[in-house]
Amino acid sequence: MINKVMKALYEKDYVGLAECFSPECKYMDYCPSLNGNENYFVYGKEAVEMFFRNRFVHKHFEIASPRVEDSDTATFFGYYDAPFVYARLRIEKRDEQGKIVKLVVSPT
Repeated sequence: MINKVMKALYEKDYVGLAECFSPECKYMDYCPSLNGNENYFVYGKEAVEMFFRNRFVHKHFEIASPRVEDSDTATFFGYYDAPFVYARLRIEKRDEQGKIVKLVVSPT
């Protein structure tokens, strides 16, 4: 699943990204505040798709140099409308089908 998430983020595929999540998921990203922006707290698969559609279409978010560390963790440089931030993405919980229930992105 981590490979699918990173591929979707890198390719700006908001539909593919949303497919990685359970209907009642939580996506929490604590990196935007490093550049003076609001952190991302997105709840629900449909909200993940809509939120990232907006981010990708309007070029407010992109990643570079993604690297998978293990089955639940990856790192990347994230652009949040400001200088790139080095971030760690971690899948913290999955459902019975392997879909993501909780994902947290934090600065490293």
